[in-house]
Amino acid sequence: MKTTINKAYLAATTFICLIPIAMYLLVYDRLPENMAQQWGIDGSANWSMSRQWAIFVLPALLAIVHIFVIFVTHNDPKRSGTSKAMQHFIYWIIPVTSLFTNIVVLFANLGADFDVGAVTLVFVGLIFFVVGNYLPKNRQNYTVGLRLPWTLNDADNWNKTHRLAGWLFMICGAIFILVAVLPLSGTALIILLAATIGFCVVVPSVYSFVLHKRAR
Repeated sequence: MKTTINKAYLAATTFICLIPIAMYLLVYDRLPENMAQQWGIDGSANWSMSRQWAIFVLPALLAIVHIFVIFVTHNDPKRSGTSKAMQHFIYWIIPVTSLFTNIVVLFANLGADFDVGAVTLVFVGLIFFVVGNYLPKNRQNYTVGLRLPWTLNDADNWNKTHRLAGWLFMICGAIFILVAVLPLSGTALIILLAATIGFCVVVPSVYSFVLHKRAR
């Protein structure tokens, strides 16, 4: 059923998404004319944007995505199945991502000497770890979790699948953090990360299907 969005909470978290704009403006004259926005596996910048646009585009885009995500989750007919902890996580994940991403972009464009890829891997790993911790606490809903035909049809299937997925997501997070300090690069790194994510998605999905077949 439709629920009322906490407008003050939404406004505050959306404002946090936009804080990086002020950060960019404070050091605007020190930023390069073309700001790097994306880096490859080898750590080299492979896409840039004029600073007149760069300081606004990413924060504004993330703010829009944040508002959309909150709107969708609050209009989920099964929203009551989303745990309170996960609801707060949904409110904060994009604002925190906006702060992290834009701080990395800001310092990288100011010439700070650090490994953008390694820092990003640690951040993504932490997200996987937190999501894995919250997944088992979620009950059936249409927006957060492994929304498969079998999990949505059977509450027991949902609960067992998400308990397994929770552990796998935390393992995935640990692998991402570990990879950040390992001397891997290029194709080997891409294959390892893709295989890790695939493992976290495919294994619970297959497990859910097996549970469904056994219950028939």
